[in-house]
Amino acid sequence: MIGNKKIIAMCVSRLQDTENNQFISVFNELLRKENCSLFIYNISTDLSWNDEKMRAETSVFDLIDNDITDAVVIMNEKIKSDTVLEKIAKKAHSGNVPVIIVDGQHSGCSAVRFDYAAGFEKIVRHVIEHHGVKKVEYMSGLKGNPFSDEREEIFKRIAAENGIKVDSSMIHYGDFWAGPATEEAEKIYASENIPEAIICANDIMAINVCEVFAKHGIKVPEQLIVTGFDGIPEINYCDPKITSVKTSSIELAETTFKAVMEHIGGNAEPCERLVSPVMLINRSCGCSSDDEEKNGAINKFNSHFYHYQDDNVILNDMADNMQTVNDINGASEALDNKVISDMCCVINKECVDDTIDYFHNEAAKTFSDTMFMFFDKNNIAEHREFDRKSIVPDLEEKIQSGYPLIFNCISYMNKPLGYICFSFKHYDITEYCKLMYITSAVGRGIGGWINMRYQRHLVEYIENMYMYDGLTGLYNRISFSKKINERINSVPVGTPLSVVLADLDGLKNINDNYGHFSGDNAISTVANALKLACPPDSICVRYGGDEMIAFVFGNVSIKDIVRRIRRTLNEYNSNSGLNYDISASIGAVSTHISSGINKEALIRSADKLMYSEKRRKRKTK
Repeated sequence: MIGNKKIIAMCVSRLQDTENNQFISVFNELLRKENCSLFIYNISTDLSWNDEKMRAETSVFDLIDNDITDAVVIMNEKIKSDTVLEKIAKKAHSGNVPVIIVDGQHSGCSAVRFDYAAGFEKIVRHVIEHHGVKKVEYMSGLKGNPFSDEREEIFKRIAAENGIKVDSSMIHYGDFWAGPATEEAEKIYASENIPEAIICANDIMAINVCEVFAKHGIKVPEQLIVTGFDGIPEINYCDPKITSVKTSSIELAETTFKAVMEHIGGNAEPCERLVSPVMLINRSCGCSSDDEEKNGAINKFNSHFYHYQDDNVILNDMADNMQTVNDINGASEALDNKVISDMCCVINKECVDDTIDYFHNEAAKTFSDTMFMFFDKNNIAEHREFDRKSIVPDLEEKIQSGYPLIFNCISYMNKPLGYICFSFKHYDITEYCKLMYITSAVGRGIGGWINMRYQRHLVEYIENMYMYDGLTGLYNRISFSKKINERINSVPVGTPLSVVLADLDGLKNINDNYGHFSGDNAISTVANALKLACPPDSICVRYGGDEMIAFVFGNVSIKDIVRRIRRTLNEYNSNSGLNYDISASIGAVSTHISSGINKEALIRSADKLMYSEKRRKRKTK
């Protein structure tokens, strides 16, 4: 519960499907009247083809929070994955949250499902009894599939009741799919023993059976009756339209709502409710149908199709543009376009750290406890971290609209990056159809942006490896030559220039008596003292093994620089606790930038002064 509203979580695939759209509009309106808010966790594809290697987009179901969720509804036949169903149900049960499985069954869960057997019996009786067909054959699904086997037994039983003896030659296996169904239909035609009717176990097979016989000049339904099952939208675009059985999303939503209300009202016992499908009488069985409705559906489909093409151009440009910018403001602003509305985008905080190889990081397998607000349509400039428990900023305000919040996982290279929350104030299927394209494009854009930032980081890192001395952090001689030339060429002629050269005293003695680690420490200490003593824009280089040089631009006192170097080294010696002192001999010269300035000559002059000091120290010692 959030505030005074109970939260119902719904897990679904392909929210853009007509059946889902109808279900949600009815289900949510009923929930609104009971002061409930619907959170929809959506994936873009069903998982039946790839259940073993789970898609990253299923991470969206991990967002369900038992602390605020009062019931979980799983659209099983849409998701089509026992693995995912088990994971969602197990998590809900661990928090004592009731689970209602829609169009499926699972241990310990209530079930609301269609009575497919009753629906298939209706269509078989319609063909055999209403149309009086005696020579009938059956296009079954997969052998061993429970739905397929159940429908085959219904066909045999009703045929027997009507005096039709069924043998194996009358049963064909189209595997619920286009290719196998087409092959079986060709075999029936080639046998030259064409039946009066072919009853198919689903619509996809029925559509392809019609196409095969139409190709061979056999007219449906005048010479052959064909029926399907499922009531998919494609049957309306066939000629003739396919007679089928449709499951009522409205009745399913109403029955699911009753189950939810019973559970959150205190009834914890799992139960099962059956919803009976209805016949869709169309012309493929010889009955009349409304072709005007078909034409209207086709026109609407074409309108949406071409509209989506235009939207996809914008979304592809958006994804490309996001990858060309480095800063987060530029990347998030790319999401502000006319295709995207009522949306906020949240990503893992690791995604904005360009030093992390995100796509080879174990932490990228799930969502972070701390998320990052990447984009909010209502507040584009807002970027901040927040606790994932909050789900999205301004959550209570968003649920006051009474419309569902829709969550999609953003993924790239099969890694979850974060999630999108859509908060439409309508049930417009046109907008729902965009969800998959928007989510995919945002995933490509952000994923590419993360990769490009990391590549830039690697380039800078590699450049630094080659530019800087690993021990001292000063420029090495190769990069120094480039940097000093660039700098000299960028400043006006006449600009003051000083060269300060510091050479470590007694490196051999330190190495021989205290080891090379101590020698390295002495070198880096002198380098640090030189760098600290010079202005920040100076160019400092490790010129030799124990020799460091600084080129200092502008009006400076080289005496002050030398004093600061000595003071830094004296302070270090006083506090180091080492058995040896670190000191340096220093030479410094000043000049002005000229067109023919000789850098090497300046270094030799500073080097000469440095050696003079080194000789004085030796004599004094």
